[in-house]
Amino acid sequence: MTSHSGLVTSKAATADSIAPFQRIPWTAKLLAQPDLFVRLPSSLVPKQTNEDSLFATTLRTPLTLRDLVSTYIQPLSAQAIITEVTTFCTLGIGMDGHPGLLHGGIIGTLIDEAMGILQTANFEREYARRLALGETPSTNMGSFTAYLNVQYLKPVQTSMAVVIVAKHVKREGRKDWITAEVKQAQSDHASPEDSLVICATGEGMFIGPKPSKL
Repeated sequence: MTSHSGLVTSKAATADSIAPFQRIPWTAKLLAQPDLFVRLPSSLVPKQTNEDSLFATTLRTPLTLRDLVSTYIQPLSAQAIITEVTTFCTLGIGMDGHPGLLHGGIIGTLIDEAMGILQTANFEREYARRLALGETPSTNMGSFTAYLNVQYLKPVQTSMAVVIVAKHVKREGRKDWITAEVKQAQSDHASPEDSLVICATGEGMFIGPKPSKL
């Protein structure tokens, strides 16, 4: 689920937040793609309302989600939406189900969050576009997960990096359909040329509430 009762925007990722992924060959290769925006999602920012506290506080420990950044390519047209966001995470052992393997419920949570990061990137983009036009856009921008279907294909290893690639499929009114793939290398020392393993996939629909309801 992603919702924003007051707009707190994502920020450019710092060198320190990117560094853990640059030390891993296969994630470093993904980050080296041209024209990438590398961001710290706004859901990592603690808020007085406790919004986003799951990812901003509860899961932000050395034993859980040690590092997290997201990347996307900015569309050339101001009217176009961002169609794909990749979220990078390093996973601690505090989220194990079976020894050394990420709990299946956390996999679903990461898929939901990655989809929400894509949604939020587009909310922020639309907010900035309206400001540039001299409008005063509402900060009550957000959406809620209506459904999320997850297929578990391979185990996700902890003490390693993982990426979740979320893709926007279509929009109808207040509804957005998004898919996601959870990918991981055989090890963090794997060659950048080795194929990544698709460990899980997700398919979800998000719905934006009526303005008076958020």
